[in-house]
Amino acid sequence: MAILKQLGILFGLGIVGIVMFTITSIPLVEQQLAKLSPEILEKVPPLWILMLLQGIQYSILLTISILIGIGCAYRVGLSSHLIDHWVFHTAKSPSFAVEMKWSLGIGAVAAIVILLLDRLMQPALPETLRAANNTEPNWLNLLTAMFYGGITEEILMRWGLMSLLVWIAWKAFKQGTTLPSQGIYQGAIVLAALVFGLLHLPATAAIVPLTPLVIIRALLLNGIVGIAFGWLFWQYSLEAAMLAHISFHVFTPILSGLLARLA
Repeated sequence: MAILKQLGILFGLGIVGIVMFTITSIPLVEQQLAKLSPEILEKVPPLWILMLLQGIQYSILLTISILIGIGCAYRVGLSSHLIDHWVFHTAKSPSFAVEMKWSLGIGAVAAIVILLLDRLMQPALPETLRAANNTEPNWLNLLTAMFYGGITEEILMRWGLMSLLVWIAWKAFKQGTTLPSQGIYQGAIVLAALVFGLLHLPATAAIVPLTPLVIIRALLLNGIVGIAFGWLFWQYSLEAAMLAHISFHVFTPILSGLLARLA
């Protein structure tokens, strides 16, 4: 029963992001379909079926990640306040206010760092990618970034992947008795952040060819924020990583607008 409660809580959070991501993906899928020849296009299922299959695929991946986290996270000292409260009925963490400050602060700092690094790289990037980066974000894309990026991706990358990496390394290297050593946590944070960056490459490849600079940019920018969110998960909770990720997406367009005025 406890496993089902945990699955229900995290799946309920993550599925909202998947639905929004599926909706906002429709224009991109339509662009890709428009590039196909009529002969190939005849063999492709209707758009609504493609989007449904994408949603199902992501939902299965979400479920697997949640179950992996359920099996690994608490065993290696990683946790979620929602699960603590609604499943294990533990008292509210006294450090919750501190977590919020760290999360909001790291989200803002990460947005500044990423914007400055991206601005330095802009002159060397392909024109198509520069144009895509400079488009005005609409409210639906922003909400999708907050829900899918801030919640769903954190369940996939931190709760699922990072917890699994920590657990595997702990069992393999036997560093630490009751909990893994700091080095194991740090290695898992970096590796999960690297995977986080790699998973952003297909979306970039849909816009421009993957040159070495484009790949380095994706790994560097996504890796930096991935390390920040992973540190928060390790030190505080899954919700701390989520809040930082959400605030990063909120601060980015605000700070980007300020930088554009100052330029």
